[in-house]
Amino acid sequence: MGNEDRKEDVEEVVDAIKNGLTEANDIIKEIGNKMMDCANLLRVEQSYSLFTAFSEIIKNLSDFMEFIKEVRRGVEHLNLKGYNVSMEPLLYWDRSLNLFKETLSAFESQDWITLSDLMQYELHPLLLEGEKGLSDLKESLQ
Repeated sequence: MGNEDRKEDVEEVVDAIKNGLTEANDIIKEIGNKMMDCANLLRVEQSYSLFTAFSEIIKNLSDFMEFIKEVRRGVEHLNLKGYNVSMEPLLYWDRSLNLFKETLSAFESQDWITLSDLMQYELHPLLLEGEKGLSDLKESLQ
């Protein structure tokens, strides 16, 4: 593989990460909005449709964490090719895994107030902070 091929490979990875991060910000906003709606409704009702919405939020968060793993692989690849891209915005998401587990535990134990509080006061701010970190990561790839 010549230098030109390696350069094209790196440019493709950079473009893929930047495009993914652009879409990620919209996804984070959508998940966050649904989460706030669910948290507010959960305080007053526990309906099948609400639990279905919560299940969708959990699935979306799980899919999003898979996306973060892929971005991490891309950044690791770039760093192996001589880029100096900080992994810090991605490590932030790893620290959130315990919070996701706590949220699932509250759901399984049917502790609706704790679940609402976790979504409103812990998960939603976490999403907003994570969104900022991903924006910073995208900026570093310019």
